[in-house]
Amino acid sequence: MMDARSGTGSTGASSPFWAGQRPVPDVSANIVATLAHLRRNLPFLTLWILLFVGCGAVYAKLLRPDYIATTQVLLQPRVVVNDGPENLRRYQQLMIDGVQCETELHVLRSEQLLFRVFQALKLAEAPEIREGVDGVWAYLSGKVDQFERLVTPAQDSTQAFNVFKGRVRSRRLGLSYVIEISYRAYSAQQAARVVNSIGAAYAVYRLRGVISRELRRGVYRESRLAGLQTEIMAAEAGMRFGTIPDNALADADVRLLGPASLPLGSVFPKATPILFMMAGLGAVTGLLIVLLSRRKTVPVARRRAYRSHSSNDARIA
Repeated sequence: MMDARSGTGSTGASSPFWAGQRPVPDVSANIVATLAHLRRNLPFLTLWILLFVGCGAVYAKLLRPDYIATTQVLLQPRVVVNDGPENLRRYQQLMIDGVQCETELHVLRSEQLLFRVFQALKLAEAPEIREGVDGVWAYLSGKVDQFERLVTPAQDSTQAFNVFKGRVRSRRLGLSYVIEISYRAYSAQQAARVVNSIGAAYAVYRLRGVISRELRRGVYRESRLAGLQTEIMAAEAGMRFGTIPDNALADADVRLLGPASLPLGSVFPKATPILFMMAGLGAVTGLLIVLLSRRKTVPVARRRAYRSHSSNDARIA
């Protein structure tokens, strides 16, 4: 009984870690042979990876860079408390919520406002517009928009405007009442110019809303409307020239937080991620080619060894 226990214990202690169908020496020999095969094909792998990296570098060089410029708009609606002279007029800040902020976002994204900018800057001939849509999703959204409008075929101006609209982005910054406007273009100056024009166009929209409200004012209405018309003219000039007006546009219920600063560098293409991706793709495909070529040569070698072994057995017999 003790011998059986000891025998069982010794057998369990000496059992090998490898539990596969093939013996451990064969597996070890196969791994060594695979590593040797990879070492012999190392020059091919190096050239294959360099080929992929070179293709990635050429691709990144051929792409036109995209620059993104941004500007910010602060929502601060207010109303006049007393109807008096300009220097004695007082204002009351209105409270706004997230729903009103989302409404202003829809205004900034509206086709009516963006089309005014598109016409004022004559963007139909801009390089980034002439190139057409720059992505699969932009192409699909343009086709869906054409289907909804039942425009078949769409006019050139409509297609150009859809491309322009796809390059404009407006978003709310967190839970604040600051809206960020951005635009992508092939040059930093063009991106900043378009962003400034969109901000000025939004200020014009807000000022016109204030005018419609002030038409119901009292004896100081004329002076009030004259000041508003001056601010509207300044904002419209900024929309046409792609600049932010120098004056603060205090009556616009919004504050343009300065002109767009020129982007320091392009956001696309990024050469380093493209080169790393192509190097990884080249390494994976190269390893597959080398390993598959070895799988084709191993059965041939085994058949030859089997034939030689059979012939030796026949001679001995």
